[in-house]
Amino acid sequence: MKRVFLAVATLLILLPAPAHSLRVVVFSPTTEGNTYWPEVHTVMRAEPKPDAAIFSVAFGQAVSLLEVAEERGIPFFLNGPLFPEELATLGGAPRRDYRTWIGYFIQDEEEKGYLLARKLIAAARAAGRVAPDGAVQVVGIGGDATWYGSALREAGLRRAVAEDPMAHLLQTVPTRWTPAEGREMTTRLLARYPEVTVVWAASDQLALGAAEGLRSRGLEPDRTGFTGGLDLSLVGLEAVRDGTLTATVAATTLIWAEVLVCLHHYLQSADIDDRPGVEISFPPEVATKTTAEEFIGLRGQYETIDFSELEPCRNQRREDDR
Repeated sequence: MKRVFLAVATLLILLPAPAHSLRVVVFSPTTEGNTYWPEVHTVMRAEPKPDAAIFSVAFGQAVSLLEVAEERGIPFFLNGPLFPEELATLGGAPRRDYRTWIGYFIQDEEEKGYLLARKLIAAARAAGRVAPDGAVQVVGIGGDATWYGSALREAGLRRAVAEDPMAHLLQTVPTRWTPAEGREMTTRLLARYPEVTVVWAASDQLALGAAEGLRSRGLEPDRTGFTGGLDLSLVGLEAVRDGTLTATVAATTLIWAEVLVCLHHYLQSADIDDRPGVEISFPPEVATKTTAEEFIGLRGQYETIDFSELEPCRNQRREDDR
């Protein structure tokens, strides 16, 4: 299945009159065989040029994107996290080596992985789904190693298990994020470790596949086998509500509204050339069966929100990094 790799939208930011319209292009990584780079260069070099851009990248893609944005004078936000060594090649922070790089935003991926693991282990323990020694047996279905967030998410899983003497992490495996891999890897791991009752998954799509794998081995999701993901996606939330997943963990999609408001604020500033870069870390939310409907309902209220009430930019960069 092709992943969506390019979205171009004209976005209206609702401010006190007059309203301002921004043309923002949003790029995210693609699977092999898609025409990602030709599309990037076509859009970034089009006339009239975009007012701003938001980039999500896999390892090794950032430099090429930043260079074309710098050449064209297009302000942009970068959606991380980047590998530390790659971030260092870009100057370490916005507006150091690349002046058009005005912002860097991330979710706390390690904390997401940690919170999900805690929820799954607690659910298995509450259901009495432990090994003869009383410990909860855990496996992990990880993400793509070309994205630094995958390692951070797995680090959160490992931290949760390390803090719990009665939880054992037996194995983790990487994937390319597909539900089919989630099912296949879960089936294999459960055949290898029949006492496992927790399958931690690095995304909602992987978790949905893992739920199928649990069923294939005679376990009932959220009753005798427990899995969940890390996206807070609509499909993930619906699966939590319906009892297929135990939890999904991530920041809400409102983070994109905050980034767009910050972009608008920068573009409207008379002193844009002198302003420091912005760095924002968004904390995760945890959706369980008791809260999933509330998160789903929030998605239906987006068009009623007055985004002018959001703070223009909330820089979280440490003072000694400036």
